[in-house]
Amino acid sequence: MKTLPSSRRLFALALLVLLATNLVVLLGVASNRRGEPEARLTLTERELPFYYPVQKENSGMTLRLAWRAQERDEEDVYYPYGRSPAWLNAAKLRELGFRIDVGPGRESKSTHYKEPIPKEVLIVLEKGGEPHEEAIRRAEAALAFARETTESHSEDIVRAERRVERESIAESRLFAVDAGLDRETLREKYKDRTSFIIAKGLIEPLPLYDEGRKVFGYITRLSMETIHVPLKHRRALDAILTKSRSADDTPAPPRYEVELAYGRRLEPWILSIHPLGKK
Repeated sequence: MKTLPSSRRLFALALLVLLATNLVVLLGVASNRRGEPEARLTLTERELPFYYPVQKENSGMTLRLAWRAQERDEEDVYYPYGRSPAWLNAAKLRELGFRIDVGPGRESKSTHYKEPIPKEVLIVLEKGGEPHEEAIRRAEAALAFARETTESHSEDIVRAERRVERESIAESRLFAVDAGLDRETLREKYKDRTSFIIAKGLIEPLPLYDEGRKVFGYITRLSMETIHVPLKHRRALDAILTKSRSADDTPAPPRYEVELAYGRRLEPWILSIHPLGKK
């Protein structure tokens, strides 16, 4: 007759599993941070807002990487910034290894079609630069259009003015600008390690049936979008976060800046956090 393991043995086994897991995590962190960072740049609260966890018992502090993508329709000044950039077209999807020639369109004869699952690739993020300048231009164009087509002091004009203000002082300046499969190729193209991040992320193709079954790509998410705040930075960040902000939706300038590094495994960590004065 088999005997059940004692509670002491079960505890020892659980402890060994926990220790082994922690060791693997620590080795991974050490490997990621070995040598010079792959990228090192300064971001602000615009790109790294404080992340409020759903679980209230979570006492850790976390920042969330806020990023955007310039949408496909470049002529529509009201078109939102989402996760389907203009550059993520059919040609780029093929380059990333997606098979997009067979799909479930009305004229498709395939009976074995399966929706493609998201694929992890390398995504290039640019801080500032042309994408951010274009975001400001579109906001200003939307404001000009509202002023030309609506009455003075209308809600449309107020919303458009608020959008210009948000783009200037509050919205993230971090944009997804490219994707690929080879890190060295991407880094050769985007050499500035203080402006361009290469990060892992998930992409999937989506068909547009109302446009002759055109296919475009959608960035599902970055593989690492939240960043743990180490204990040595928590007190400083706590003090910064206590600074009052407007209770309404009035755009507010960032309260802090973060020196962020990406390592050999393309995983980010915080080097420093500093308060910012009113600008």
